[in-house]
Amino acid sequence: MKRHRLFIGWFLLLALASCHRPLETQGIASSRQDVSPELLYIDSLMWYQPDSALTHLIYYFKPAGDSITISTRTEYNRRYAHLLLSELLFKNQFPQTNRESLLQSVGYFDSLMMLETREADAFDASLQSFLAARAHYMNGVGYYEHDSVIEAYNEYIHALEIMENHFPIIETRRATSLHATPHIPRFMMLIHCRLGGLFSDQYMQEPAIYCFQKALVFNKLEPISPDSYSRSLYSIGLQYGKLQQYDSAFYYYDEALRLLPDTNNQLFRTLMASKANLNYASSEDVEPAVSDLKRIAAQAESYEKPWHFFLIGQIYYNENQYDSALVYLKPTFEQSKNIETKALISKFLHDIYQSRGDALTAAQYAVYHAEHSEQERVKMARVSYLNELFQKHLQEEQEAELLIERRKKIKTVLFAGLPLAVLVTAIVIISAKRRNRKHMAAQKAEAQRQLNEAQQRHDEAERELQTKVEQAAQHTRDVLQQRAMTIYQSGDKNRLKQILAEFEAVYPQALNELAAAHPELSETELHIASLNFLHFRAKEEAELMGFTEYTALKYRSNLKKKAGSDPISVLFEARKI
Repeated sequence: MKRHRLFIGWFLLLALASCHRPLETQGIASSRQDVSPELLYIDSLMWYQPDSALTHLIYYFKPAGDSITISTRTEYNRRYAHLLLSELLFKNQFPQTNRESLLQSVGYFDSLMMLETREADAFDASLQSFLAARAHYMNGVGYYEHDSVIEAYNEYIHALEIMENHFPIIETRRATSLHATPHIPRFMMLIHCRLGGLFSDQYMQEPAIYCFQKALVFNKLEPISPDSYSRSLYSIGLQYGKLQQYDSAFYYYDEALRLLPDTNNQLFRTLMASKANLNYASSEDVEPAVSDLKRIAAQAESYEKPWHFFLIGQIYYNENQYDSALVYLKPTFEQSKNIETKALISKFLHDIYQSRGDALTAAQYAVYHAEHSEQERVKMARVSYLNELFQKHLQEEQEAELLIERRKKIKTVLFAGLPLAVLVTAIVIISAKRRNRKHMAAQKAEAQRQLNEAQQRHDEAERELQTKVEQAAQHTRDVLQQRAMTIYQSGDKNRLKQILAEFEAVYPQALNELAAAHPELSETELHIASLNFLHFRAKEEAELMGFTEYTALKYRSNLKKKAGSDPISVLFEARKI
């Protein structure tokens, strides 16, 4: 019955597409005869109901051998469908699984855009430019999913430049009169929001503020959702908070709250929690901030709580109230899926356990922090290069605006005399090109120099990180060996069980991995391997295992033949522990 209803919906969709003119109902159209009207309908639906649009798009994909083909046959529709698929996967919070096909779509629409520019009318040219910009934007999304930040930035900027070059009136309501390409303000807002988020993640607050403020301009023309304006305001306030410009941060938070259409949602709780945290940062008044955060956390959904607990735990940590901090930070560390947050919390937990005298647990968190801090170091190394690229883009925008102003003045001069205007135009253009070439060459050289310096800093940071990881791992091993020897010297009859339990607590799954790598080892030989790793002598191993020293030496000999004298150290070396 459910399948029957789906097919009815399918035929209704086809009927809808065939009974109305694409230009008026689908929102995006072209004079090209091979564009699928169904794909045009899905494109229009995507901007308002991405979940329904994805369901409809699935009907256009069907298995064919080991590959995926589109039910519509033209190359244009195949490229168009894969572009839509990448957008809908992203809008529905799925990973971009069609990277190879999307890359082909990028090249296809780039070439089509150049062809249309020469041979087609303005109606087709505007459509192809819009699709090319969207393809580059989605390619940037794919790069960012794989942590290729520079490549993602370049694709976002490329998409932005295509839009600015082909739609110079996009910041006015006249943009909606381009009936071939609606949703231009909405798409421009998406680009600027992605750029703002990219800069924010790289700790580049000023470029992030610039991009989110641009997003506000386009949001006024075509809101992407009822709360999208408040989201952009919140993002701006967040950047000012990081810059410790608290008055500006409070202003944007309050504006976001004032314009938020509904208070029973995650954005409202996030804004209130951010304001409470900002109150603490600006006044260092602990109790009101913590009280507000606890109240908000009690109202939050389960997936929101780790972030609220992190804010509370961080305040307690800053105030040296370590017992209270531990209550909130430890479960947050265990539940959070954000690597950066966990790396920061591991540093807090290391300090807390160190103050308690629990060196073994502190060492474990130190190892985690050292192993997962590399991302932050990489970010710091590429910030200067990203900043250079963005400043270059801003300068090119300013030069383009100046050129437009000059052209307006030249047109005015034309009324006075055509020869003089032509001469002035030539001089202006030639001078601008010469200055631009010199400036670009200097910028390129400077950017390369800074990139080389950033790479050197990155290499040094990697070497320092590796040293810290090795030191932390050795410290953990030393502490464990001391604990094991203390247990051995206690004379307890369950000493072996206690020592193996300590080993398992510090190195979980180590024996399982060793057994998987060497299935020929017996359980006794696995225990001998653990004791060898802890530097026990054969006589001590014999006493712990309950047999003679000769038997212990025999097991050691068998272990060496099968897996080496200290196979656990070899296993950890392979894992870089």
